Amino acid sequence: MKSFRLAALLTATALAVPMATMAQDEAKNDTINDTKEVKNRNVMLNASSDNQPRQISIGLPSSLSATIYEDGLPVSYNIWPCLPYLYWTGSAQHESMGLMSLGESAIKNGAVNYAVLSKTRRGKDKFEGHVNYTTNTYNLQRFDMSLAGPIANGWSYSLGAYTNLDPGTNKLADIQYATDMKMFKAALSKEWNDGRGKFNLFYRYANNKNLGDTYGPFIYVGDGSVKEYNGFRLGKDGFLPGNGQITYLDVMTGKTNTISRKGGVHAMNNSLTANFNYTFLNGMNLDITSKYNYANNYMVSMALAGTGKATAADGYTYAYDFDGHKAGDVFEGNYNSRYMLRDIGWTRNWMTTAELTGKSKDHAHSWRIGANFWWDREGIQANTGVYAHTIEANPAWLNHNGSQEFAANTGGEYYDGHETKLAFYASDDWQVTNRWWLSAGVRGEYYAMGGKNAMAYLNATDKTPTYAENVRGLNYSVNNGKVTRYSNKWFNPAATINTRYTIAKGFGLVAEYVYAMQHPNSQDFAGPYMPILDAVNIHLGRAGIFWNTPWMKLVSQVSLIQQSNYKSRTQFTNPNNSSDVVTIPITNDVQTMGWTTDVVLTPFKGFTFHGLLTLQSPKYKNFDVTANFSDGTSKSYNFNDKITTGVSKTIIELDPSYQFDKFRVWASFRYQSKQYINKTNSLYFNGRWETFGGVDYNMNKHVGFSVNVVNILNQKGCSGSIGSADLVEDVSAYKNYLMAGSYIRPFTVEFAAHINF
Repeated sequence: MKSFRLAALLTATALAVPMATMAQDEAKNDTINDTKEVKNRNVMLNASSDNQPRQISIGLPSSLSATIYEDGLPVSYNIWPCLPYLYWTGSAQHESMGLMSLGESAIKNGAVNYAVLSKTRRGKDKFEGHVNYTTNTYNLQRFDMSLAGPIANGWSYSLGAYTNLDPGTNKLADIQYATDMKMFKAALSKEWNDGRGKFNLFYRYANNKNLGDTYGPFIYVGDGSVKEYNGFRLGKDGFLPGNGQITYLDVMTGKTNTISRKGGVHAMNNSLTANFNYTFLNGMNLDITSKYNYANNYMVSMALAGTGKATAADGYTYAYDFDGHKAGDVFEGNYNSRYMLRDIGWTRNWMTTAELTGKSKDHAHSWRIGANFWWDREGIQANTGVYAHTIEANPAWLNHNGSQEFAANTGGEYYDGHETKLAFYASDDWQVTNRWWLSAGVRGEYYAMGGKNAMAYLNATDKTPTYAENVRGLNYSVNNGKVTRYSNKWFNPAATINTRYTIAKGFGLVAEYVYAMQHPNSQDFAGPYMPILDAVNIHLGRAGIFWNTPWMKLVSQVSLIQQSNYKSRTQFTNPNNSSDVVTIPITNDVQTMGWTTDVVLTPFKGFTFHGLLTLQSPKYKNFDVTANFSDGTSKSYNFNDKITTGVSKTIIELDPSYQFDKFRVWASFRYQSKQYINKTNSLYFNGRWETFGGVDYNMNKHVGFSVNVVNILNQKGCSGSIGSADLVEDVSAYKNYLMAGSYIRPFTVEFAAHINF
């Protein structure tokens, strides 16, 4: 089920409104020189959510590794099963925000992806306070505050509180708030030896109920466009039943449980982080950060599984009295299927990173040596099933052959695992000559993992199960199967080299190469199939030019990125029966060739323009799959050289801003070209713009106000997949086709007030 999880994680997201203006800051002079942190990336704006970090596409599927750092360590050891954005958000409690570069991520974490960097506000020698309040036209209520100040003898403190009550734009009938998040933080700091020695202790408690559902029905015309279905207002009408009761078969015990959706979703985190930093008289700096993290995650996800049309003979009935119909009445008409994932996940980890940095006497070298010791315990109990409801605003649940759930636990998962990462890394930034600059880094990681699971096939190539009782059939449970064990050890290397050569003043050549090796992690062992254990190799190479003038900073590069052995467990829907869903383990390669130009213009005082153009061709490689369904339908497919689904070939970002007097006016426009809906590339969505804008007014150094607009053009921005069409090659049946998918937020006006004292 990794593909379903990643579909949720890949949704373009962003940070809270108080941080939104960070994306518009003027470029610093070190845009080219800084290889550890990426500038001018518009990561603080979003189209789908306003309290989660936006995932930036690099032409590869999302990496299941740390994507949010706080105070030098990941918020969560892995993305899954405890998603980091459930326990973190950008807020007044942070004194700085940034974005880790791809090369830096490879060296520090062994992954090739962008990661958000954040640092908790620490106490200073003077008292300070920061308070933010945000609301919007849909009655969002967000309060965010931070207090910091001195204690005595070099000791200081900071305290923070954050609460987010967001009903969402589409009022779901079974809940009051789409997001109900509360977070509290405290820090104790000590400085000595004139600030050369620093000690910080951070505590965070987060509690989050994430109940939003950004799906809705529409008509897929057939030419990449969509139109409204039966008066349903995308982004404003809810597409989940008001009756939030979910009945499912427990994957562990085989017993039937019933929970309410609003009571069955809960994420909780406690973390304690200690940081020691000391600058020696010779200029070397030692930084050691250690964190214990305790998190639980109870989810009820209702992913789309396709639409269908029921006749009286198909066995669909109303589950309860609804709109003049009695419970048990035969249902005829259009229905929507949901793939339910009732996940109970947990993680307990202890992570420590130590770094020693310094410079050579002539300052030509800036070197670093570091080490990670990360230990993790985590587990998952994944209960799955297919459900159906009517297609309308605030629909009704349907029973199928007398049961609310069908295909119970055909995708059920279980593991209780542990992982250890012991890594050493080193890097050096070297100003070789006045014209030539070179940066290089290497990482070596010992990675050990193991635990308990319930596998049927003990080798990835097995056709016959070793433990037939663990094959995921209807009503599967671990209690009726057999608990098995897994254990592996690997060495994962990573390396990066980055260089710049100045040909003339402000003009020169840039080039970069990043490599990382990875192996399966615990969640790959959750299903019935042993994953392919071959190494995942990621190569990124790019080269181009830079051109800096007093009013322009430009970088233009061509790139090639490849990933081998990308593993997923993907749900495929029987084209003949939308209620027949199979989960298939898949291993394939991905390759993307691209050209990116990034420019920052400051032609006159107060005005800044950031532009980004990416042209790319992301393709599947070595991708073959055979789908076998319960009615005997079976076919093999080859997706080699098909464009990856949900990824655009053209991406444009246009970010102008103008600051005058006490005002700042800004806008941001993002374009994504057409995206393929299915792996056969026979169906697609047309390109769309995502638009933002706002006005900031600083009354004085203590009080400021912001008015921001999301989706200025009120684009519908539909995306998603047609579950029954993922394997379809003849698309004649998909003209004026009723489907359901996700969408960007509708036109929204946000108001914020900021007080600093």
